[in-house]
Amino acid sequence: MSTLLAAEAPPLKVLSLSLPSTQLRVGAAGSGELAIVVPATISLVEDWEAMTRFLGRRFHAVFFELPGHGGSVAYEEPFSSRLVARTVLEVADAFGAETFTLVGFSFGGLLALRALQAARERVRRIALLSPFVGSEALKRSAAETVMLRATVAALEPEFARRGMLAVLRNPATVAVVDWYMRTVGGFETSADLSERLRGFSASTLDVFLAQVREVLTTPSSDLAGPFDAPCLFGMSRYDPLLDFATTQRFVREQFPRATEVVWDWPYHAPPTPLTLTDYERDHRALLEFDRD
Repeated sequence: MSTLLAAEAPPLKVLSLSLPSTQLRVGAAGSGELAIVVPATISLVEDWEAMTRFLGRRFHAVFFELPGHGGSVAYEEPFSSRLVARTVLEVADAFGAETFTLVGFSFGGLLALRALQAARERVRRIALLSPFVGSEALKRSAAETVMLRATVAALEPEFARRGMLAVLRNPATVAVVDWYMRTVGGFETSADLSERLRGFSASTLDVFLAQVREVLTTPSSDLAGPFDAPCLFGMSRYDPLLDFATTQRFVREQFPRATEVVWDWPYHAPPTPLTLTDYERDHRALLEFDRD
């Protein structure tokens, strides 16, 4: 990591934020206009420290762990993206921000779009990085989709979820789940997936299954605008999980004021955690788009 970049990026502060709907574990950096980084699947504050600090060079950047996962308290009602959208607005209120910027990666793209639908007039701008914009964009075969749907359905009963937690506690069987998620589900993460799975609580499993269910069943029409907010769209044309052309078409149709950054990476999520230097090299548009 460049010493200069590290000096320019403000430090990360880890906070506990009490909201009407939940209590969140939050990572924050910087000052000024609020930018809310909407979490991707099973993400922790530490996973997004570099991005939060990088964004902190322009914004008061805030990342939160999804309710029911990590250090955030589960909702009293079943997890859904619409509840997360409400929580995003509560985060903005907690920081006294009438307007704010949204940043969403992968499943966080769905969550960011939900938040934008809920409060169009409050969202100053939105950045969508390799975003999920509807089940039509998933690059899974029909057989894989059927298997994933069947898996989620099989885990609906509480006794089945308890059994899955027992599977995740066993190093031998968790390796099978790891393989299934990567091979059939196309799941990518820079974290140690088996280690992350072994740490699943009952609420984290519920949250994860709810997310998978929404990914498999949410059509792009359910996330559509059109929207007036300026949008930064960044994605690899070779993304193995989401179809680039389908995603690009959605963004162009829904955001008349879209700026595009196209990469040639052979992955959806980076295989290793990004550093401040990586963000400076490949994501400077996050600091520059839609400047007054």
